[in-house]
Amino acid sequence: MKSNLAQEATPYNDCDFLIGDAVVIDQAMINFNEIYQITEVYENTVNVYIGIGILTLNKKFVRSASITELNANRRLTEAEQALAEVS
Repeated sequence: MKSNLAQEATPYNDCDFLIGDAVVIDQAMINFNEIYQITEVYENTVNVYIGIGILTLNKKFVRSASITELNANRRLTEAEQALAEVS
């Protein structure tokens, strides 16, 4: 019997990110406040399309965008994120 595609082992099953994921860049990089798309995933880095080109970042500087950030179409500050979690 053939297994489901979702259950098959792929090189992406153990990755934190997938190509096309909506992400925000860590607040350590202050000028990047928008939602970005991942274009490539590597072992320790990801390529993120930032509108003017591709930026290669270590995975520790990128996190998945929350639902509230997706609705706002930007990265939220820590205070805004805390308020969004409460409401």
